[in-house]
Amino acid sequence: MGNDQEDNFGLILFMGERTEHALTSIQRYLPRVVYIVTSEKFATKHKRRLNDWSKHYTFRSGGVKVIENLFDKSAVTSILNQVISIKNEEEELHDSQLIWRLGITGGTMHMAAAGSYSGLVLGMKTFYVSMPQGEAKPMPNRDVIELPQLNALGLVMHLPYEVLSYLKLGKGEVKDFTEIIPENLFLILCDMDLLFFDGGSWFLTEEGTATIDLVSGTSVVAELKTEKYSDLENKLNKIKEENPDSFIGWA
Repeated sequence: MGNDQEDNFGLILFMGERTEHALTSIQRYLPRVVYIVTSEKFATKHKRRLNDWSKHYTFRSGGVKVIENLFDKSAVTSILNQVISIKNEEEELHDSQLIWRLGITGGTMHMAAAGSYSGLVLGMKTFYVSMPQGEAKPMPNRDVIELPQLNALGLVMHLPYEVLSYLKLGKGEVKDFTEIIPENLFLILCDMDLLFFDGGSWFLTEEGTATIDLVSGTSVVAELKTEKYSDLENKLNKIKEENPDSFIGWA
């Protein structure tokens, strides 16, 4: 799993009535702490379950966060605020430096959509548990499906224009890459399945190409490009004014 510190996960699980996906997620990540986000209807049962699971799997019970207005238009904001409160609570009260995983399997489609958005905004990798057909139970190493592209989109949107321009090349030498982009960022991009390296070369994946193209085509990047070239032109004009004899023959 790339650079994940496997003993330092924090789990946020969106849950409805079923629990199979929650147990599969816990077995997959072996987290230090687990939080559950659910509706009022299931909150009491999940509090008891979370307490039991924490003893059995040896993690800290973070608690159950309740969404009271689950079917209102304001639910998306409520869900996002709950996820933010969890992250802040861990950082401020417990001084935790956790690698967050956000499970969107349980609950309503509304919760799944809001969870995906929360993961994108907060830089948390989202995942869901695929339910096997028939009577088979989900397996931690087979049925937990991570969605790195959601997190990757948020990261790419914050990259400097120069880095985006370089990534659009699609491939190159690793030694050149690390001169332009810090090694830790290079490894994060690999972990997010945006690119991979083979020997001394790096290549964008299909997901990486699609993500870079999507972000590069936004109006924000177009403005950055215009601003960048405008800055260069202004600097050049200033130099030409200060050193006119050095630019004889320039248009």
